[in-house]
Amino acid sequence: MTQTALVTGAASGMGRIVAQRLAAAGHRVAALDIDPEGLRVTADRSPNTHTYLCDVSDPEQVRAVVDKVRGELGTIDRLVHAAGMAHVHASALNHDVAQIKKMIDVNYIGTVNLCQAVIPAMKQAGTGTVVLFASVAGWLPSPGMAGYSASKFAVIGFIESLSYELRDSGVRLLGLCPPVVETAFLDKVRAENESVLGGASGMSPESVVDALERALAKPANPLFVFPGQAYPTYLVRRFAPGFLRRVVARMVKPTE
Repeated sequence: MTQTALVTGAASGMGRIVAQRLAAAGHRVAALDIDPEGLRVTADRSPNTHTYLCDVSDPEQVRAVVDKVRGELGTIDRLVHAAGMAHVHASALNHDVAQIKKMIDVNYIGTVNLCQAVIPAMKQAGTGTVVLFASVAGWLPSPGMAGYSASKFAVIGFIESLSYELRDSGVRLLGLCPPVVETAFLDKVRAENESVLGGASGMSPESVVDALERALAKPANPLFVFPGQAYPTYLVRRFAPGFLRRVVARMVKPTE
């Protein structure tokens, strides 16, 4: 049965990969982003991909686009919210507050906006799948990443709270927490201040989406999925936080 999937952040990176794979599998895909050219590339040679410009931080835009998608493509069966942004700065004490606010608005408030616009209809129908992109940075803060980590901490807290509301509702919820991933997103972080990465390279975006698909293929997915190195990082953070703090402090020394 053909279903409709709404994918944000679909103009590049992991959002693009998710949108293209869902379209190839026969889904009607609503691809959302603020980048019209990137959306055009995502939808190229995919007649069942439909593109929509949307700033996820704007609740009115989100509601209007969701209503439009439902009117044009039908009931939304799957939400994959991959849209996000990052600014990094060597010191949390002089990081531009406007940049921090923008990250909160896009990464956290954007998540709330999409969930409030899409999930109530899923609950009413008793079915649906919701994938929300978080980050291992929401579990492991590091020097130079205070604003970004805080925005992803908020997303993780929101997912945990939302999971209680969706229990026994028929709506599947999954929080994806990748480590550093080699995408244009990471290129922008490197251009802004590469020192905050401590020399780390990332896993491939395809591998992250593979992990997501494996989790959803199971009868009951875990609430959070940690692809690649994110899982051992999460375990060490949970069971040996002092040791991990020492490792991070030794490896990551941001410079202005």
